[in-house]
Amino acid sequence: MKFVIDGQTRARLMETLEPQLCADANADETAYYPIVSLYYDNDERDCYWEKIRGSRNRRKFRVRVYGSNNGKIPPTVFIEVKHKQEGRGVKRRVRMPLEEALRVGRGEMPTMKLNPVDTRTCEEIINDLVKRRGFKPVMVMRYDRRAYAAKDPTSDLRVTYDTGIAYRLDNLVPTPDDPNFRPENYMYPEDISVLEVKITGTIPYWLSVLLAKTGCKLQSHSKYCNALERSDPVLRSMLAPKFLKPLPNSGDTEMDMVTSESGLIIPEPPASPAVG
Repeated sequence: MKFVIDGQTRARLMETLEPQLCADANADETAYYPIVSLYYDNDERDCYWEKIRGSRNRRKFRVRVYGSNNGKIPPTVFIEVKHKQEGRGVKRRVRMPLEEALRVGRGEMPTMKLNPVDTRTCEEIINDLVKRRGFKPVMVMRYDRRAYAAKDPTSDLRVTYDTGIAYRLDNLVPTPDDPNFRPENYMYPEDISVLEVKITGTIPYWLSVLLAKTGCKLQSHSKYCNALERSDPVLRSMLAPKFLKPLPNSGDTEMDMVTSESGLIIPEPPASPAVG
């Protein structure tokens, strides 16, 4: 579950949540670590449109860099495939050096030794996403994450706050804690964060009440889709007047419309053949 909240809401939430949470195992004692991701997509922007259309079967691929050179969490790189199947999400990832991860994104097997499971993941990315569907680097995105987990060992509750969300469509090589983003490419004011609550099964009643009391409103949110809508020339060309079509017996026009990630009403492109 995702929510876009301001600083006051975050503070009210943490008053109740903090005594029940501890820093996530992947973070330092302050629960902090930076994330820099290289997102892949194709010229048709399949990842974007599959998300917007709510496709129940979709995949996306990224190279993700956690941590920083000067922080307590050293740089760690993964290739990650997020697979949504019949509405249920699964994330598979393989840890490797950045050079090897970028090699996979170019459609080449890494030179390092892999176990059979990781080998299959790399082969799937290369053969299906990169070679068959034409995935290539599209966007670098960074943000600062505070990650918490439940103190209760019987609960898998995880709470994260992402702030300082920025993106760029050039210089498509991620680096640890990458600072090279222009001011206009920060998506929200400093006070705004994206809250995500993750738990297996049903959310506890007390947490549902807390979220409602503090004014958190559940919403679909994709950092990648929102950033594309703001600046991507390929997506903008898809939203151009070529999608306008004349109404019968009228000089007016209409277009097929869908609601975007950011709430904008945008035209839906013509349906394309389903892909695996």
